Amino acid sequence: MLIPAILSIGQDARRDARPDNGHSSFTEADAVRLLGQLRRGLESDKPDTFLKTFDARRMPGYPAFRDQVAEFFGRYDEFQARYHVTQVTMDGELGAAVADFEFDATPRDGVTPSLRRRVALRLVCGWDGKQWKIVDLSPRNWLE
Repeated sequence: MLIPAILSIGQDARRDARPDNGHSSFTEADAVRLLGQLRRGLESDKPDTFLKTFDARRMPGYPAFRDQVAEFFGRYDEFQARYHVTQVTMDGELGAAVADFEFDATPRDGVTPSLRRRVALRLVCGWDGKQWKIVDLSPRNWLE
């Protein structure tokens, strides 16, 4: 008898943690998944994989950002990336995460010095009906 009561309490807690729109709250696991996708997109040297993490319909200035990403991948390859999530919050229907994101990139031309960048990356994330996607990030110039 005691076990069903505990399960019932746990189920109520999970149901209460859901926003009114029916999807779960943005969690640290969601932030880690998105940052992992960014890392894999860089390290695989596939801009399309990298850009799948973003919600093109909702992200302000997405076409310019897409062009910036294409230019960056055109200049560099052989990426190594690391990140550490430092903060995760929820504000209404949007989730946000701050992470220390660091990457190294080797230039394609073999002449330009290698790039090492460390940035406190802030992601604003929205639910697209199936999963969390990045709808904005700052600083926008982190790939320049």
